[in-house]
Amino acid sequence: MFFPYIELNFFAFVFICFVFFLMWSKSQKIFKNEKFLNDYKSCEKELIAFKEAHENFIKTKQGKSVLMSAFALEFAIKNNAFGDDYTKEFKQILQNYPNEKEFNIEINHHLS
Repeated sequence: MFFPYIELNFFAFVFICFVFFLMWSKSQKIFKNEKFLNDYKSCEKELIAFKEAHENFIKTKQGKSVLMSAFALEFAIKNNAFGDDYTKEFKQILQNYPNEKEFNIEINHHLS
């Protein structure tokens, strides 16, 4: 079972490169999606606690503090999880305290 040698012309080469590029870009999207899901799972409880505390503040106007890790804040900033106002606040917190690992965030006013 020998296959005859077929000369690779320019169009076949371009087609192979195109298929390779499509496969490569699809795999990059899959890896990026998997990384997002892994990162989200690692800080899911903290993000949900912050969201619930914020919703509770809007309903009752009572302040509440939430413990969040620096990783959860970075994840929220990178994915704009809570809107532009909170993203700015989280960036400011991380810039002011770059070496801290956890933050006690107090929700006592509504950002608008």
